[in-house]
This record gives sequence, C-alpha cells and structure tokens, in this order.
Amino acid sequence: MFFLCRRGGARAQPTWRKLKAMLTDIETLIPERPLLTRDELRDVLTTALRAGQLMLENGANTSRVEETVHRLGTALGAEWMDVYVTPQGIIASAISHHEHRTRIQRIIKGGVDLSRVAAVMDLSRRAEQGGINQPEALEQLETIARQPRCYGVLITTLAVALACAGFAVLFGGGLWEFAVVLLAAALGQYLRHSMLHRNFDRLMTTAVVAVFASSVALLVAVTLPRLLPIQVNEATAITASVLLLVPGVLMVSSTADMFRGDIISGVARATSALLFVMSIGAGIWATLLVSQANVALEVTLQPNFAVALVMALLAAGGFAVLFDVPYRSLPAAALTGMLAYGVRWLIAYFGGPSEVAFFFAGITIGLMAELLARRLRTTSSLFAIPGYIPLVPGAVAFRAVLHFVEADYTTGLADAVRAAVLVVSIAVGLGTVNALVRARQRPLFA
Repeated sequence: MFFLCRRGGARAQPTWRKLKAMLTDIETLIPERPLLTRDELRDVLTTALRAGQLMLENGANTSRVEETVHRLGTALGAEWMDVYVTPQGIIASAISHHEHRTRIQRIIKGGVDLSRVAAVMDLSRRAEQGGINQPEALEQLETIARQPRCYGVLITTLAVALACAGFAVLFGGGLWEFAVVLLAAALGQYLRHSMLHRNFDRLMTTAVVAVFASSVALLVAVTLPRLLPIQVNEATAITASVLLLVPGVLMVSSTADMFRGDIISGVARATSALLFVMSIGAGIWATLLVSQANVALEVTLQPNFAVALVMALLAAGGFAVLFDVPYRSLPAAALTGMLAYGVRWLIAYFGGPSEVAFFFAGITIGLMAELLARRLRTTSSLFAIPGYIPLVPGAVAFRAVLHFVEADYTTGLADAVRAAVLVVSIAVGLGTVNALVRARQRPLFA
C-alpha cells in the first residue's frame, strides 16, 4: 500500500479508492454473525461438547472430535471454537464478539459404537447447512445417545464367532479348527457382553474372557480327537478364539492421532492398546500354565487365495458388526478388509518381505477408507477399523506367548518385537495415506 501511495501522486489516489471500495464490497458479502448472549453462548458450547463427548465415548479419534466440535459450534452461532481433545477429556472455548465461555468435559465411559459416531458427524453437517438450531441439535444428540445398537446381542455374537473362525483358517487351520473356534469365540463374546453390561473393568474383562475362550478352545480341541478320528491344531484354535478381544479401534485411532502430530493422545491410546494386548497374552499364558498343554504353532501361508479372501471378508465383516458399523456401510467395510488382506497375501506369496506386505496392506486400507468415506459421505473410521482387523499378526504374538510360557524369554521377546514391527508397518501405511489426505485440507487449528 505504501508503494501505491508513493508512486504516481495523483494517480495513486484513485487506486486507493478502488481498493477501499473492493474491501467494502467484500465486507458486505460476508454477513457478520449476530451477537450471542452469555446464556446463548453457554448453550452452544454445551451442545458442541455433548457432541464431542458422544464421539469420544464411542471410539472416535481426537482429530475427528476436534473438527466436529468446532464445526458444530460455529454452525450454531459461535464466531469461533477453540478445542483441545485428549482421550479423557475435552477443553473448549466458544467465542462470540467480545463474549467467550470455556468448559471442560470429562470423559469417563468408553466403548465402541461407530454408528453413533457417524450419526453425530451427520448432524454436524446438517447444522452447517442451516437446517438445525441449537435446541434441535441438543435434542437430536440425546436421541443419538439413547439409540440402540444396529445389531442385537445374538447377531453380534454370531458375527464375532464367524470372524474368529475365519482367522483360524487364515492361520492355516481347516474345517475342524473353524468349528472349534466358532464355539469358543461365541461363548467368549457372550461372556464379554455379560461382564461389560454389568460394568466390570475392561482390562479385567479382557483377561477373564481370554482365559475362558482359550480354555474352551483347548478343551474341545483335545477332546474331539478322542471321540472322532480327526486332528485339531490346539495352538491355532487357541490363537483364533481370543482375537475377538483385539483392540482394533485403539490401534487405528492411535495411528491417526500420532500422524496428525497429537503425540500425547496417540501415545495414550497406544499404551491402552498395549495394556489390552498384554491382558490377552496373560489370559492365554494362564491357560497354558494351568493346563500344562504341549502346543506348538507352525503357520504357513494359506495356499488357496480364494478361500483366504472369503475368510478375510468374514473377519472384517464380523468385527464391523461388533463395532456397530451402520447397515449401509457394512459391505464396504468388509470389502476393505478383504482387499487389504489380498494385497498382503499376494506380496508375501511372491516372496516379498512381511514388513513390505503389511505396509502396502495398510496403504490399501487408507485408500479404500478415504474413497468410500467420500462416496458414502461418512467417516473413514467405518472402513479403516474393520479393514485393519484381518491383518492382526496373531500367530506371531501367540508364538511369543508360547516361548514366554516355556521360559525362553529371548525367543519370546524376538517374536514380540516382530509382531510389533508388523503392526507398525500397517500403521505407517495407513498413516501415510491419512497424512497425505489431511495435507490437502485446510487445518482448523494451525
């Protein structure tokens, strides 16, 4: 502006007037938001925080929660929303002209219900389009909080049992391992539902269910050959029967948080996931120590590609039901898991390193999740989380537990590190896609 005024004297004056007129026109095109009273601003903040609370309680990652709270608050009348989210709480400030209100919302409950997460995000989008005011938004949020799961207890139990049975085949088992795991996982899932319904601690529930499911699988796998002329691989049955406890949501959410730069939330979720994995391992360890069973796990690549794809589809679809993915997104979520496992299978089959195979499988999950989210206008978590499940390196982790039981700590630690490297490979692939997609979007809090 100084340059315009210094050159040309009289010619600079019209230029300045034109620029001032342009700025005036722009201001008239952007209407100023009406001033909210302190009570109105409080209600907007309460509604936005309620949305964030529902999302965190049902498995959303912190970046998704921050974005939704900000967008809903500004859609309902606030000029700006400053939001900071951790897995245990939300700090938010709502601003309207010279008024501002700040609140902290503690998150106590925890669980996974992706249909509620999707419903809250859909409400936020509708509010941005101007179709919902603050009282209506709060009322609809309370309706979402009370809505039942898409799938009943029996359907969920059957879906989880089929998913774990599919893992038994992916780990090299056959028809009898499929049947044994189907029974053990169904009973384990029903026990977990009963304990969580009675508000038992989640870590304790995980350990108890791991002991129960692995014990049932071992008992049936040992008993059947005595009654029928068949062979059942006890190790495969035990490994697959406890995979219903895998903390897939925490694993995927921790990856999304860390690649976004939110190290505190990412490490917190990763630590929680590690504690759940340790609880599963402790349950299997207890079963093997008490039973003194002599088991060994030798896993080969599933020779039949078509069967492997079907089992991966079953595993991803079963966990999508467990995570309460909405009906219309369920087939796409199962397809994501199948394609990711197919990529991993093909790379390994043609001699590629396991780490590379898992990395490209993670990229496949990320790409599919983003494409499907845009196609169906919903959150990518509906597809990324179930798609991740078929890639869980349960066989390697189980070998680590076996070596620890045998007091071979060096080999056990090596297997545990290998399992961690494979999980990180998936996370890097998934996180790479996530980071590239987010880089194209304007950050809300820069």
